[in-house]
Amino acid sequence: MRKKLIVLLFAFAVALTACACSAPQDVESSKYTISATLSTDNVLTASVTCDYVNNNDVPLGELWFNLYPNAYRDGAQYSPVPSNRITEAYPDGRSYGVLDVTSVTVDGKSVDVVIAGVDSNVLTVALESSLEPTDKVSVTIEYTFKLPKVRHRLGYTDKSVNLANFYPIACVYRDGAFVADPYYSIGDPFFSECADYDVTLTVPAEYECAATGVVKNKTDGENTVTYELQAHDVRDFAAVVGKYRKISGLAGSTIVNYYYYIDSDPEGSLKAAIDSMSIFGEIFGAYPYTEYSVVQTGFLQGGMEYPCLSMISDAVSGDVARDVIVHETAHQWWYGLVGNDEVKYAWLDEALAEYSTMMFYEKAEGYNYTLSAKRADALSAYMLYCETFKNNGLGDTSMDRPLGGYDGEIEYSYMTYVKGALMLDDIRNTVGSAAFEAGLKRYASDNKYKIAEPQDLIGAMERSSKRSLAELFDSWLSGKIKLYSSH
Repeated sequence: MRKKLIVLLFAFAVALTACACSAPQDVESSKYTISATLSTDNVLTASVTCDYVNNNDVPLGELWFNLYPNAYRDGAQYSPVPSNRITEAYPDGRSYGVLDVTSVTVDGKSVDVVIAGVDSNVLTVALESSLEPTDKVSVTIEYTFKLPKVRHRLGYTDKSVNLANFYPIACVYRDGAFVADPYYSIGDPFFSECADYDVTLTVPAEYECAATGVVKNKTDGENTVTYELQAHDVRDFAAVVGKYRKISGLAGSTIVNYYYYIDSDPEGSLKAAIDSMSIFGEIFGAYPYTEYSVVQTGFLQGGMEYPCLSMISDAVSGDVARDVIVHETAHQWWYGLVGNDEVKYAWLDEALAEYSTMMFYEKAEGYNYTLSAKRADALSAYMLYCETFKNNGLGDTSMDRPLGGYDGEIEYSYMTYVKGALMLDDIRNTVGSAAFEAGLKRYASDNKYKIAEPQDLIGAMERSSKRSLAELFDSWLSGKIKLYSSH
């Protein structure tokens, strides 16, 4: 996700001075078959069948599914929106979502609906017998969800409807347990395994649909339009629907679409998407999917990434909007192709996406940003942040914290985006540009469609540079490098 970093850094400084196809995998992927209908009053009625393949090395007696929509309910312990941004997220007043899981079946047999987790954020599904490694089970979940009116990943505004994290998705099983973190209000509090998707989405007839994957068929009804979508080996599925204008172009063999409703220079926005897709493909390795869509929508932050789809807030424009497009396109590699636990290691994809954005301006022509200027801005802003807060309780400048370990959006943004980009710039200066880019390409190739850990990035950089870098990475991640004077 792209915080409005440029706006944030500027505002912070002012405030201080004032005061669908991919390569085959070695294992069979799970598959989601989703049928969903969105009504004119923004109620989603859906059925999700997960053909779950146990790609773990232990048998499983149950499955857990994340219920992200429940974070939007009245009374949720963890609000999806930071407390200081409620008015911005809900400009027409506080609105809540209502999730109702009506039935769950396992291989066609009905089972109890059991909602658990620290914040009613998990659906637990008992299995009749243990699911052995490589075996498959089919779980069907039927539900309705009344969308909230909110500028967020899942919700609607007067212009568009965001359908992200809208369906029960299997929790990742790691280290002997299912991972089911609460839906924190900062960062991107989710991660998942790659899977195949067949999605049938029916929406009001006046809506265009931008979504993960490719449209295999489109059927007009009396007052509706139905999209049949397909995606292979993607980490998630998301869609945005609204009354859009659409323009398209090519980045190599990838079709790039731009959906918008209020852009004075849509061709410039499309160009940013095409240019970044092309440049990142050259640096990190070819983009394996046939289509990529960038869509303008109501969103609290600058932007948000999903496989083959990026949301761009309608609150940003011009150079800032194009900068967000570049950042979110970088996430198509760092989060999309190479996954990571975004709660435990938020810096791993955000630092890479932010520094990739800087690298883009080093190679692209016709933009008003440069790598050197963005690096200088990041360094001065970070040092200003540290100097300001070090006497007001800033004792922890570590980056290796989970989302729940950050004291709000500002600290999270500076530690993951700003300091993360500075760390990677230091690594690049240490090993040289050629070795650094080779390390990124190796990291992308070795971890494609997988979930990476920090040591995977460190190891890729060490192998490409033939240098020991663990101590340097640790100095940045643990907070030993402060980047401010002790006087």
